[in-house]
Amino acid sequence: MSELDRILAAALSLAEAAADISARTWHGDPAVTYKPDGSSLTDADLSIETLWREAIRRQFPAHGILGEEYGQETGSSAFTWVLDPIDGTRQFATGLLHFASLISVCRDGVPVLGIVDLPAPGARHVAVEGRGTTFGGRPVRCSGQRDLCEAVVSLANPDSFRGDSAPGYRRLRSSGRVRVFDGGAAAYGALSRGLIDVCLNGDDLDAYDICALCPVVQEAGGRITDWNGLPLSLASSGAIVASATPDLHSVVLDRLALRC
Repeated sequence: MSELDRILAAALSLAEAAADISARTWHGDPAVTYKPDGSSLTDADLSIETLWREAIRRQFPAHGILGEEYGQETGSSAFTWVLDPIDGTRQFATGLLHFASLISVCRDGVPVLGIVDLPAPGARHVAVEGRGTTFGGRPVRCSGQRDLCEAVVSLANPDSFRGDSAPGYRRLRSSGRVRVFDGGAAAYGALSRGLIDVCLNGDDLDAYDICALCPVVQEAGGRITDWNGLPLSLASSGAIVASATPDLHSVVLDRLALRC
């Protein structure tokens, strides 16, 4: 078994464990506190990331870890795990369904494995470098859409588009045949299935929000970059955009930059 196979098996096990914890918490009464930046925090966020870190340290002691709740641990290998135990805690804590657990592994800073796990519907997107993207165990592909006028466009929470990103958001909001809002990580999974053609997020993302999405989109044939068209990595933060095809991505980047 290759190192990447071992990592994938471990990551899938972590996703299963997280789904159990988040489901139990969601069906109960999540106790919500708030971080200094005003974002929501539940016991499930902390419990899942603690469990994940303990398992990773035990199985891959040389690997680095970056997680939303407990920060960064530098490793001695090329691999770093990038973890968001509950992406969409605001929705999770208010009894809504579109939250996810995000697991990524980067090699030399480049995301090579991504899992977007959706505990509420019991669905999981899995992607590994060179192996494609699966949803529920079956291969999936992006839509192939090239025309922005005909595209299904997913836009993040409008409050996330502040400062320099606000004009680009307004321009893209008037584009496409259908627009949906605040879909979170699930929207990028839907893009990999061909159900959404463009996903746009604003300035409020960090690496643990981003890295798992990259293989899921790219291995399904899509493009995902920052708003300047630059590749995403362990060092990335801020506004991102994904599209079903390179041609569509070029059009979207031009629209965001007001080049068309």
